[in-house]
Amino acid sequence: MAHGRRARLKRAIGGTGEAHEVPPTPETRARLRHDVVLRLHATGRLLASHVAAALEIRTVTEAVGRGMFPTSGFGMGGGVPLQRRTGRDFLDRMTAAERLMWERRYLPWTRALALQIAAALPPVRWLQLVHDIVVDNARIRDIERRYGLRHGAAADYLRQALEIYGR
Repeated sequence: MAHGRRARLKRAIGGTGEAHEVPPTPETRARLRHDVVLRLHATGRLLASHVAAALEIRTVTEAVGRGMFPTSGFGMGGGVPLQRRTGRDFLDRMTAAERLMWERRYLPWTRALALQIAAALPPVRWLQLVHDIVVDNARIRDIERRYGLRHGAAADYLRQALEIYGR
């Protein structure tokens, strides 16, 4: 019988001291659905170039988001005090490739799409619709229902936006 601290704690709270896997809840299982962009590609509604553009948009969005939140200095720098972060923090935390994608493709693309209206009621920016699908992995039908679009319109908007990004 194990005599370690962890084993004693588990026995005290009614466990056996051995790790076991707990199955996901129905809510968690519902969130773990397939990638919408890859599913659209598999059904022939998006080309490989569209998928590449969508993956690049995700990469850049993740890189920008990574720079927006504080990081822990614990365990970093080998005991050397960390330098104070500057106001350009999110750019400093991007790799050279991510920064190049952000500057050359993502920024001009967002400027072009941010002013375009995709749905009139309520007014929905084209950029928001694309981010809902590409970044948040929202299903096409959910987007069409949310924004009052006709069947198939969200996929058309997505395809056009990814073509603009790929230019």
